[in-house]
Amino acid sequence: MVMTSKSTNADLIGFTSNFIVITGRFLIRNLWSNKIRDDAKRIMLVWKRTNMCVETLERGKEYTTKEYPKLVSKIKQGHNMLYKYRIPTGLSFDKLSQSVRVIEFDLKSEVLVKILENEKKAHFSLKVLSGKLLDLIKYSNEAEISPEGKKLEKGLWIPIGWSRRGLEQLDLSSSNSPHLMIGGSTGSGKSILGRLIMVCLHLRYTRDECRLWLCDLKHGNGTSMIGDYPLLVDRTISKPEDIFNLLSDASVEIGKRYTLFRKYKCDDLEAFNKTFPDKKLPRIVIYIDEMSKIEGREFRETRELMTKVTGESRGAGIHFIISLFRPIASTVSGTMKNNFSAVVAFRCNPTSARVLLGEDKEDYESAMSIDKDVEGRALFKFKDEVLIQVPFIDNKMVKDIMKDYQKPPDPIYTPMGHEIIKEDVHIVLSTKKSNTLYIVGKNEEK
Repeated sequence: MVMTSKSTNADLIGFTSNFIVITGRFLIRNLWSNKIRDDAKRIMLVWKRTNMCVETLERGKEYTTKEYPKLVSKIKQGHNMLYKYRIPTGLSFDKLSQSVRVIEFDLKSEVLVKILENEKKAHFSLKVLSGKLLDLIKYSNEAEISPEGKKLEKGLWIPIGWSRRGLEQLDLSSSNSPHLMIGGSTGSGKSILGRLIMVCLHLRYTRDECRLWLCDLKHGNGTSMIGDYPLLVDRTISKPEDIFNLLSDASVEIGKRYTLFRKYKCDDLEAFNKTFPDKKLPRIVIYIDEMSKIEGREFRETRELMTKVTGESRGAGIHFIISLFRPIASTVSGTMKNNFSAVVAFRCNPTSARVLLGEDKEDYESAMSIDKDVEGRALFKFKDEVLIQVPFIDNKMVKDIMKDYQKPPDPIYTPMGHEIIKEDVHIVLSTKKSNTLYIVGKNEEK
């Protein structure tokens, strides 16, 4: 009896375990397939809600028929889903692509759209990314991550933030030579992105490749954590009334460079540096934090000069990054906005969202709907739009990194006893990953 009881219990336990496993597999399989059907249905509901269709008046009848994109196939790719659709005749792809942002917010997932040129049955695809965008991503050597299929040394790359498709980066030296505008309310994450950009530029590039001009209108508090003598920084100002002189100097530098390009028959900085590597000029990044401080009539000339300079500077290898707490039309004119093709919009009010992203309702509503409790969440708009999370890098981490990327603060003497002041000293890193600094002499203009 005892043996029979033990055998019966073992059989019962085995049966129960198998039943639980089989039932679990069945539920997972069916729940997943239901999710697929729900996503496809919700996409169709968005199209119906936004009237994304072709209406045809039936001959001899008083009503019209509506033809929507037709689902051709659905394919599971890892954790993501790929939907392929056929576009009805008369509906343009450009119009259809305008609904992608609405679909993303409806599904709470990022959606990638792609034209299918070589397929007979389908015209385009929607890939629904199911991975959750984390509310907090700590800095983890993003400076060492190269853009997909690109080399860091072939451009002037700055990291922007993590999307579901990977680390989004912007090449300031690309053919578009974009300027970057950053906007959002207090505490939304603008300063975090600013710290990330300044640190990564120091980690990635030498003074031969990049220089920084900093305009910190937070009385110096915004950039103080990078140290007293940052390696790439040539100029630092903290008063709004000094911006005009800085922009005037930038205008003079632009004129000098274009004169040099004409002399050597080169179109822009990239062509000049490639043709004459012995005369190579560094790119200059001008970072203006809290540009909203130059509102009012007294700064009208400053804003007009900035509009002029940002329109001329890209071919000369001078790039602007501006950060605004409250973007308004009087500070950022339409002409100036056209010069800033790359935008990072953190959480902001309707007026600021329109200034940053334009009058397209779907665009500015996306910035307004960003979760206010998530610091560092933003909408990055350049060639397309994508929701990002900026890696968090605190002041202590910035100071720890930047302590090895400083100019010598005290006078240095050559073996012959000649004093070299720090402004005349050209310091380079032995390698990109080395923290050893070498003084190689005076950095004279070529």
